[in-house]
Amino acid sequence: MDEQSKQICGLRAALNAEISDTDLQMLVETGMKHYSELFRMKSTAAKCDVFYVMSGMWKTSAEQFFSWIGGFRPSELLKVLLPQLDSLTEQQFFEVCNLKQSCQQAEDALSQGMEKLREIVSVTVADGQLGEGSYSSQVTTAMEKVEALVSFVNQADHIRQETLQQMSRILTIRQTARGLLALGEYFERLRALSSLWATCAREPA
Repeated sequence: MDEQSKQICGLRAALNAEISDTDLQMLVETGMKHYSELFRMKSTAAKCDVFYVMSGMWKTSAEQFFSWIGGFRPSELLKVLLPQLDSLTEQQFFEVCNLKQSCQQAEDALSQGMEKLREIVSVTVADGQLGEGSYSSQVTTAMEKVEALVSFVNQADHIRQETLQQMSRILTIRQTARGLLALGEYFERLRALSSLWATCAREPA
């Protein structure tokens, strides 16, 4: 979190100072590497506890509310970024719209697969006679199905990473920097919303 905050401050200062594209490129590459490292860490964590990763237990409540398979929904990301990007050319706008449509199709396919797997795991856990006392066979069988969840997390993060990379390909360096800043500030605002709600909830009526 501290690293992301530092990068957001760096991008904001750089854009306000109107530094050269070469210097801005370095900040953009650092920001992209930060997300790549997060995806790598999540992949490792999912192998240890996929339920923890999918539920986003390390996130604030507001972030969890908007979460999709352990992270942000790429198509929603594009909705957040688009209004923040200056002077898109007609070609850029066309490519971003196509990317958004591709994201939605990939998300829908993955969500359907997730729902099907959830049903299978639920039925597997519930299988057996009432009052048996031993659930070892059901749990063991369910564990084999749960391993597939790790693949879903990795696929979702692949879509997220591909979306970021495609956006950086479509946009100029300066637009990409603004996009990364907008994304970082969006997550900061979600965390601030959680903190504010928690504070208000603790106050006496």
